Amino acid sequence: MAALVIDNSLEESTHSPIFPSASLIAAALLLLNLFVACASLPAQVRQPLSAIEIVHRMVQAETAARRSRQHFQYRKQERSNRTKGHLWDELVVETSDGPMQRLISEDGKPLSDSQKKAEDKRIAYLANHPGKFRRETRRRKEDEARMPDLLRELPEIFLFQTLASAGDYTRIAFQPNPSFQEESYQDRVVHAMSGVLLIHTTDMRLCGLDVHFNHKVEFGFGLLGTLSDKSHFSIARKEVYPGQWKTSKIHIHLDGSILLVKSISRDVDSSRYGYKLVAHDLTVAEAAAIVRSNTF
Repeated sequence: MAALVIDNSLEESTHSPIFPSASLIAAALLLLNLFVACASLPAQVRQPLSAIEIVHRMVQAETAARRSRQHFQYRKQERSNRTKGHLWDELVVETSDGPMQRLISEDGKPLSDSQKKAEDKRIAYLANHPGKFRRETRRRKEDEARMPDLLRELPEIFLFQTLASAGDYTRIAFQPNPSFQEESYQDRVVHAMSGVLLIHTTDMRLCGLDVHFNHKVEFGFGLLGTLSDKSHFSIARKEVYPGQWKTSKIHIHLDGSILLVKSISRDVDSSRYGYKLVAHDLTVAEAAAIVRSNTF
């Protein structure tokens, strides 16, 4: 799977050509976009949809939603490997080339003068070198390009079971389909996942996702790397504008090793709020000007 892409800044983590940790996070984050399903019931009585029928409807609904995605600016609070364990408060502006972000405060304290100057310099450089900005966000766009194929494979990868329905919400459990044939590292990671979806049945959108790994995932018989069965993640989403659903909370814990030597860990706790619609055709320079103005 590929972006757990979910609008995200996780691509800033370093990547390894042998053990693509960013792809693992992207695989986790792509589930956010993959599991969107539900059907509103008409007034007359009819048989409820099966879990697999809901999944098939999700594929159609999510494909349509991707074609009408809008861009937003919002605030993000995050504590992660990227922030070196600090709590960062950032202003983020989305563009077609990726998210432009500016650090506003650290651990609840305003930036020092030197930190502000460093942020201004970094953002000005990206505004003047949009090619550099696009290269930094290239992995996210590559992950998004793989999404249509993954959507089509979804009913083959997992088995689904409806757990409960109450009001506007339906909970669906998923687990690996034992008959699915893995063909890549990405397949191996995704096929090790089980979890629960929370779906808003009126709007046919995903509200929550909780995922855990059933077993340790090995690459090259464990010689190239492993992904621990203690890895897990969860996501919450909400409608921020008519028809536009965005991530409001992310929790990710991924750990393992590379080449039996280097331990890896990806921990993210992030909340996003205050979404405001921006122009869909913002350039990198225009997004940089918005975050530099620090208006919210």
